[in-house]
Amino acid sequence: MLLIAGLASDSQTWQLVLNGLRARFKVIIFDNRGSGRTKDAGAPIDIDLMAKDAVMLLDHLGIEDADILGHSMGGYIAQEMAITYPKRVKKLILVSTSTHTSERNKVLFQDLIKMYDNAPSYEDFLKEFMVWILTPEYFSDKRKTEKFIDYVLNYPYRQSSDDFKRQVNAYTGYSSLGRVNKILAETLVVTGGKDILITPEEANLLASSIQIATLKKIPNAAHSIQVEAPDEFVDAVCAF
Repeated sequence: MLLIAGLASDSQTWQLVLNGLRARFKVIIFDNRGSGRTKDAGAPIDIDLMAKDAVMLLDHLGIEDADILGHSMGGYIAQEMAITYPKRVKKLILVSTSTHTSERNKVLFQDLIKMYDNAPSYEDFLKEFMVWILTPEYFSDKRKTEKFIDYVLNYPYRQSSDDFKRQVNAYTGYSSLGRVNKILAETLVVTGGKDILITPEEANLLASSIQIATLKKIPNAAHSIQVEAPDEFVDAVCAF
C-alpha cells in the first residue's frame, strides 16, 4: 500500500496509523516534491507530475501494482494515478479529498500563503492552519495541541515558504471533473463528519462520480482523520 501525503505534509503524517496498516500491508511512505526530505530544482509542480513521481517510485521498487491511499492533495495525486496509470492501482482509498479545489479554498490558500510570509511567527501560521484541519474538540485538549505544535516547530524538515506556494499552486490548479468517472479501481472515499476544509458533501460528490465507490464517514473527525481518529481510519481501510 502506497500512502500519499497531502499539502504541507510529508511521510510523517502517517505515524499514528503505521502500526495498524503495516500489520496488514507492506506500507510505502514517501515525501512529495516540495516537502520533507525530497528536494528538487524548485521548478513549478503540478498533480500530474507528482502522480508520475509516485509511479516512478513503484518502478524503482519493482512493484507492478499496489493499493493506493491519498489524503487531501494526496487524494488528487491518487486519483490522477488511477486515471492515467490504471494498471498500477489495485484498490484506491481517497481520504479527505474531492474532485477539485473549491473557489473558497482557492481564496483560503492564497490567504495562507500571505500569512506564511507575514505572520509574526511560524507558530501563528501553524495555529491558523490547524483550525482548518482539526476539530474544536481537539483544540480543547491543551496537551494534544501543545504536543502537536511542539512536534511541528521542532521538525527538522519543515516546508519552506516557496515549497508551500508550489504545492498550493498544484493543489488549487487540479481538477478531475469530467475524468473521474474513468477510474476503474474499486474505491473507498473516507470523509470526516466535521471536515470544514473539504466537506462531507464534496466527498459524497466524489464518491458518486466514481464507477465503483463506497463512502465512509468518520463522524467525530475533521480533515486530518489519521491524526484525530487513527483507529477508525485503520479499521475503515482494512475492512475495505
